[in-house]
Amino acid sequence: MEASVTGYPAIADSDIELRLVRLEAEKIAHAVRSQMAPVAKTISDFGAKIENRIIKAFLLRSLKPALEKGADPGERDRLLSAYRTATARGKFAIFNPVMQSPPDTQLLFDPASPLVEDYADADWPDEEAEEPILFYVPGGGFILPPSPKQVGLAFRLAEHCGCEAVIGKHRLAPEYPFPLPARDLADQYEAILKSGKSPGRIILSGDSAGATLVLAMMLELRERRLPMPGAAILFSPWGDLAMRGWSYISKSMSGSSPFRMETAAFSAKLYLGDTLPTDPRASPVYADLREFPPLAIHCSRHDMHFDDAVQLAEKAHDADVPVRMNYWDSPRHHLERFGSKDALKSFDLVAEFIDAQFKRAT
Repeated sequence: MEASVTGYPAIADSDIELRLVRLEAEKIAHAVRSQMAPVAKTISDFGAKIENRIIKAFLLRSLKPALEKGADPGERDRLLSAYRTATARGKFAIFNPVMQSPPDTQLLFDPASPLVEDYADADWPDEEAEEPILFYVPGGGFILPPSPKQVGLAFRLAEHCGCEAVIGKHRLAPEYPFPLPARDLADQYEAILKSGKSPGRIILSGDSAGATLVLAMMLELRERRLPMPGAAILFSPWGDLAMRGWSYISKSMSGSSPFRMETAAFSAKLYLGDTLPTDPRASPVYADLREFPPLAIHCSRHDMHFDDAVQLAEKAHDADVPVRMNYWDSPRHHLERFGSKDALKSFDLVAEFIDAQFKRAT
C-alpha cells in the first residue's frame, strides 16, 4: 500500500472497491450472503434505515447539551453521569432491541473501577476440562459502560461457541483517557494468566470502540512481552479515530449507519485528550500488527467503519497475521445485536473460526 509523507498509510478513498476485490481474490475477505428471503431482507433493510435515522437524531439530541456545556467540565460530567446510569440500567434498549439480558448476578463489576484482583483469585477449572474463555469488550464510544443487553450478547456468543464469557473491564473517558482503558484490559488479561489460564485458550473479542480497545490491548501485551491470546474477533471495528476513510463521510450522510461523524468525533476527543488521533496505539489502522494472533473481522458493507475493516484486514495480511474478513450487505451497525438469521450466521462463523484455531494449535 502506498505510504504518505507522514509515514502513515495513505487512504485511497477512490480505490476501496479495488482493494476489497484484492482481498477477496486472496481469500481474505468474503461477502456473506444474507440468510433472509429477498422480500424479508428488503423490508428489514428499509426498517434498519429508518431506525438508523432515529438513532442519529436521538444521539445528536442527547449529546447536544454536553457539546454546548463542553467548556464547563462540571456540567459535562453531570450529563455524562446521567447517560452512563441510563445505559447501565438498559434504558437505551434501542441499541440492542431484542437481545436477552443476563441475570443481574453476572453484572458483578463497576465499569469505572475495574477489579482485576477478582480474576487473580478466581478458582478456574482444571486446564484439561476447562472451556475456552471469550474475553469480550463491549463498545460504548470509550465513554459509556456496557448495557445489560450488550453483556447478554457476549454471554450468548460465548455459549454459542462453547466458551466461558468474561467481560473486559476498563475505566471510562474522559476521566480516564487514552491509554488507560487499554492498560486496564491488559492488566485484567495478565491477572487471568497469573491464575493459571493458558493464553492460547483465551479468545479476545469486542465491538465498535470495544474492538478498538481489543487491538490497543494487544499492542500493550506485545509491549509488555506477554503471550498473545489464541485469537481475536472484531465486530464493526473502529480502527481510525482520525476518521479518514470515505465510509465515514458517505455513511454519516446516509441512512446506512446509525452514527454521524459529529457523535464519533465527540467520543474520540474525550478519549484522546491531547493525543493525536493517528497515534498507532489509539488508532490501530496505523499500527504494526506483527506477532498478533489470528483475526476475524465482521462488518457491514454499509457501516461507517467499513473502510477501517478493510484497512485492518490489509494491515494484518501485510504483517503475516492470519485474517478473515466477513462482510454483509446490510445497513446495520454491529448486526449481531439483532436476533436475526444473519446474526446467527455471524455467530456460526465465529464458532467455526474458534474451532479452526484450536485445531491448528493441536
